[in-house]
Amino acid sequence: MKLNLICSCFAAMCAAFVVSSCSSDDEGTTTVNVRNVYTTGCKTEGQPSQAGSATTRSPFDTEYVEYKSKSDGYVYINHANVSYNCCSEKIDVTLTVTGNRISVVEKETDTSCNCICPFDVSYEVGPLKAGKYILVINSHNTLHEINFTYPSDGRVEL
Repeated sequence: MKLNLICSCFAAMCAAFVVSSCSSDDEGTTTVNVRNVYTTGCKTEGQPSQAGSATTRSPFDTEYVEYKSKSDGYVYINHANVSYNCCSEKIDVTLTVTGNRISVVEKETDTSCNCICPFDVSYEVGPLKAGKYILVINSHNTLHEINFTYPSDGRVEL
């Protein structure tokens, strides 16, 4: 009888220990994702640099990435003046995250025309925690690596 009581108490303590030590593997982690993808479409080329000037300077000469931190944990990314096929009405954006490395792939959906033009592709990535990150943008198999701290804002010419 005493042995049964001791065994029952021991079994109950073991069960309580097992239940209290179990936890979910993703406890405290969040999934970083991409949202609100927007593409300008083909931008108009060649604006006169000055009224009456014979030379033209395009406002789309410089490709750059602009990033702005938002209060909800997301960072707004604008990849400006990136060249894509004129017929692309949409640019697909996919995302993978490894540690603090955020890899983004931008891919045009239509390459049927024999021309290119500048596009702006913007999207939001998050939610992020405060810290240092490496943003890698893959566009046309060209990698652009940008170091940034969240929260912060900045612009990097490519």
